[in-house]
Order: sequence, then structure tokens, then C-alpha cells
Amino acid sequence: MTIASALLVAALIALLGATLVAIAGALGGRGAAGGIAHAAVLLAGTFLLAALILRGLLTGHAPWSNLHETAVAFAFGVVAVYAALERRLPIRSLAPGVALVGAGLIGLALAQPDEVRPLVPALQAPLLLTVHVGTAILAYAIGAVAFAAATAELVQNGAGGTLAALPPAAISRAAAHRAVLLGFPVLTAAIVLGAVWANLAWRSYWSNDPKELAAAATWLVYGGYLHVAGRRDGWGQLAPWLLILGFAAVLFTYLGAGLVFVGEHSYAGS
Repeated sequence: MTIASALLVAALIALLGATLVAIAGALGGRGAAGGIAHAAVLLAGTFLLAALILRGLLTGHAPWSNLHETAVAFAFGVVAVYAALERRLPIRSLAPGVALVGAGLIGLALAQPDEVRPLVPALQAPLLLTVHVGTAILAYAIGAVAFAAATAELVQNGAGGTLAALPPAAISRAAAHRAVLLGFPVLTAAIVLGAVWANLAWRSYWSNDPKELAAAATWLVYGGYLHVAGRRDGWGQLAPWLLILGFAAVLFTYLGAGLVFVGEHSYAGS
């Protein structure tokens, strides 16, 4: 096992441990469990950051050029966004949800080939590789945290606000909304940068590629959320559901559009 693989396994163990500790704490009524789970998520983030730095040193470019690398970066982004929001809002009890998303992404990374390969011609633009893919991954990570908060809001509302293991519904809604306010312009920038890169690589800003269409659909879902989030009528009740739909669109853009459908971005799964 390589050092990078060992770091990923350690991060996976930390994230799964965070989930188990939080569940045990909720069942046993132990208040300290939330702090332990939060610390375990941050520890996993440290392992993921170390793995990304090592990968960057090995490849000589930003470590998000294939599915293995982007899954690691995605997982780190989820942890980093959660940590940033937690400094401003009391959302430590979202740690188990965040940990499960991160663990799933690490599992995806570990299932992919991790050998260092030369970049395909379309990716041989170091600045755009760093900025475009980096902003896209950050937008995806923000969407993941918004998804975790929206899910917590719906569960809390379904339980009548009685679940001490989750943040109050209003806190979850505030965290999700703040995440989208940050993530929507980042997603917009990623799409614009992708169009610039597409024109350089393929002589066209837009080619109806499956990933392009999926990214546009994702942007529209989050735009729709911003239109209804502040409403107090029935439309406002759709807000958390739109965030769940938005993250499903994120996952389809990230995985489905490149792996299921053949297009200009099909190399992203290699």
C-alpha cells in the first residue's frame, strides 16, 4: 500500500468512526459524542489534504485530472466547507451526514486506478485545469453540505423538531442557504471557465456535451432554489427538496454525464 492510499484509508476510517460515534452518542444521550465526531471529521480532512498534496507532488499538476483524484478532492472539499460553516453556525451535529458523503467519495476514489498517467491533450492546460476543475469541485462540495443540511431540516421537521441529534430546522435551513449563496457564484464561475476552456480545446464554447447540459441543469436547479428560498408560502416549502434535487444533479454531472454518456468529457472517468 502506498502512502497516499494509506492516508485515504485512514481518512475513511476516521469518517466512518465519526458516524458511528455520533449514532452511539445519539442513542446513548452522550453530549460529548458530537465533539468527538466533529474532531474525527477534521482529522479525516487533514489526511485528505495530505493525500492531495502528495498526489500533486507526484503528478506535477493540480491533483484533480481523473476520477480517482477528483473524488479525493471532492471529499476534502466537503469536509472543508463543513468546517468553514461550522465556525459560523452551530451545525456540529451535521458531522455524521457530512462524514457519510465524504466516506462514499473516498470509497469511490479507492475503487479507481491510482497510477500516475500523462494528461490527455484536452487537459494539458495547467492553469485552466487548476481553476476550472478546482472551482467545479468546490461548487460540488458546497452542494453536498447544503444537501446534508436540507436533509437534516426535513428529518427534523418530520419529527416535530424533537431530535436532539440534529440541529434545529431553522439552523439547518440557514446553513443550507448560506452554502448556496456561496456555491452558486462558484458554480457559475466553473461553467464560464469551462466554456472558455472548451473553446480553446475544441474551438467551441458550447457543444451540447452531456456534462455541459448536466451542469446547466444543475445551475438551473440551484437558481430555482434561490427564487423560492425566501418565500413563506408553499413554494418556500420546496426549498430543501430543491437542494436534494440539486445534489442529485451534482452527482449526475460529476459521474453520470461522463461515465454513462459518451461525450467530450468521457476521459474524466479514466
